[in-house]
Formats: sequence, C-alpha cells, structure tokens
Amino acid sequence: MPLFGELEIDAVAPALPQLRDLDTEAWEIPKAEIVQVAYEVADGTRTLLPRALHPAIPEYVTFVVTRYPESPVGPFDLAQLRLMARAGVHPRGYVLGAVASTDAAVAALRERWGYPVVRGEVAFRRYHDRVASTVRRGGETILDIAVVDPEVIAGGDLQYIHAVTLARVDGAAQLVQVDPHYTVHRAARGRAQVGRFAAAAWNAAAVRLTTPISASASTCDTDLPRIRFVMDPQIPVVSGTKKVR
Repeated sequence: MPLFGELEIDAVAPALPQLRDLDTEAWEIPKAEIVQVAYEVADGTRTLLPRALHPAIPEYVTFVVTRYPESPVGPFDLAQLRLMARAGVHPRGYVLGAVASTDAAVAALRERWGYPVVRGEVAFRRYHDRVASTVRRGGETILDIAVVDPEVIAGGDLQYIHAVTLARVDGAAQLVQVDPHYTVHRAARGRAQVGRFAAAAWNAAAVRLTTPISASASTCDTDLPRIRFVMDPQIPVVSGTKKVR
C-alpha cells in the first residue's frame, strides 16, 4: 500500500507565501553555480510532507545552494532544503526552507514561485580540495556544507530533480511545480560533508541527518521557469493536478 505525507496544512497555512498569480515569466540565467549535497535522514519526516506526495524510501533530503550571477533583480544566492518525495511516479524535491541573499530576490521568489524564502547571508567558496557553502541568519550559522575532493565528471552524469513549493494561490494552498532546465558546462562529484545544520531554522525540526549519499558541484545555464502545473496538496496528484500551460 502506498505511503503518503502527513502534513497538517492548517498548521502551516498562515506562513505560506502568497503567489501574485500563475502567469510568472521565466528568468533565463546563464553561468549559475550549484552545490548539491544529499543525505539520508531518520524516519519521521512524513509529518513535513503534504498528503499529495509519497515519501522517498529511504527518506532523504538535499541541500541545494545556487549562485545566480545575474537576474532581473540582480545577482543573488539561494540556499534550499528539500525533502525528497514522489508526485505520482515522478521524483520531486519538496522545499522545506530557503534563504536568499537579497531582499529583491526574497520578494520575487515568494511572489513568483512560492518559495518559503527568507533573507540571510549565503557564502559560496571554491578551494583546491572542496567546494563549500555556508548560510547565516540572525548572526548564526544555520548550514555549512561541502563537496569534498571533487572529481570532474560529465554533465550528463548529474541529475537535478524538480522542486515543488507550497504556497497560497487565490487564497488556497497549492503545490507549485518549479522545473528549471539545465545546460551543464562543468561538473564534479565528491564526498558529501555537512558541518552544521540547524534544522529548526529550515522549518525542519523533525529532520535528523544520518548517512551521506552524494555531493556535486556544477556551472550551468539555467532558468527560473514559467509555472506549468499546480497540485492540490491534500489529494493524490493523479487526480489533483491542474495544468497551467
């Protein structure tokens, strides 16, 4: 029998971002830099996942930090924590929390794509033996991750799973699919390292990291796309999905 998420929507509804509308135009963004670290987590995260989604087995999260060197609101960095899941048969990353480095980016990401993003400091650093990122908020380091001993791989060896956010659309809670395209110019894979993770700061108090899975770094052309699908968060996506375009 399939498993589903157990999130109580009413408990989180007051804090959800409010989408301006579903007619968001795409932002084309060249030469973005991405660090992604995946970690298994202890059982017990289904309470964070909307009922429309199936939990991954085993349960795991991804930390995704992206440096956008240019955009319609200027350069900014974005860090995300995603709880991995499936929408029907399709793998998806449900965004639990996010931090962006500028006020303009925070406003745009919340209003256009429904990211639960707040303002903070996001650092992105390359060393000879690692690619690292640190996120700070309110004077506290809430995330410190690294891709250790990266080795060059083919761009086709990387997979970036599409995200879903939970936001209010015309007053009702909806899951919003965010599915960027990627043209990878440079890619590397290494060992995953998490030096610091303040779970509560990412709306993820139930998340306890256990085992590293993978880590990668890349430079690619990407986008923040037009919205193509929204989903009712309370019922299976096979019957609760609406095609926007």
